[in-house]
Amino acid sequence: MKNFVVVTFFLVFATFFLLTASRAENLSVPAQEGSSGETGSNGKFSDKDTANKDEEAEQTEAEEAEMEQEIPPIKDAFPTFNRAMFTFNDKAFHYFFKPVYTGYNSMIPEKARVSVRNFYTNIKMPVRFFNCLFQANFKGAGTEMTRFVINSTVGVAGFLDPAKSKFHIEKQDRDFGQTLGKYKMESGTYIVWPFIGPSNTRDTIGLLGDGALNPLTWISYFFLTPIESMGNYTYESVNDVSIDKGNTYESITKPAIDPYIALQDAYTQNRMKKIKESPNYDETID
Repeated sequence: MKNFVVVTFFLVFATFFLLTASRAENLSVPAQEGSSGETGSNGKFSDKDTANKDEEAEQTEAEEAEMEQEIPPIKDAFPTFNRAMFTFNDKAFHYFFKPVYTGYNSMIPEKARVSVRNFYTNIKMPVRFFNCLFQANFKGAGTEMTRFVINSTVGVAGFLDPAKSKFHIEKQDRDFGQTLGKYKMESGTYIVWPFIGPSNTRDTIGLLGDGALNPLTWISYFFLTPIESMGNYTYESVNDVSIDKGNTYESITKPAIDPYIALQDAYTQNRMKKIKESPNYDETID
């Protein structure tokens, strides 16, 4: 029991990077289309391309406006604690974690880092597979199983992702917090955990559920020492964050008058969006 508690503590400590990376990817603002210089044969944007871009931009703005209207007031039962944890995490990010992954990024080629990310993503297939099943998304579960078979064999134990690059089979972005939200469990109060970052009651339970489904959790518990487990999770997290060029966290917090509120809003909107993207989501269910 003592070993389990120690391992759990180290895993929570080391997963800061991983959770930050995944949320940064999810919270990122899509790049403006057309900025890359995409032009027609005469070197100018065609009227059709311009019309399509305008239509897509209007649709995106409408969806964002609708999402903002649907968001209920955010419950924040522990503002003093949460702001203290936000400040702690912010300092840890800027003075420790950011220099570490910046240095790692400069030393390791991107292709190697992407291969490592692919390997860990492949191992954690059960998290996505079972959450697809829990959400009655049987097609998604089949997609995850197909990806796992292809990447574990043709993809050399998952270091490559031919399922996506060759067969255009995309990963299913499913987690247990999303599953609970699909079945109308309320988000509860907003809470900021040290090292982990923004969460809420529902997603905290979801984090525990995903941990139970993650093979790395059980490999760490039965076969690795606490220090080895911490090293493994920290390396995975540093590698994962180093691949993401844009620092979404800073893009949200730096220009904000109140960075705490800005991150809270971004996190809440993102999680609501993910839940509504669940297949067969029924907004009429209480």
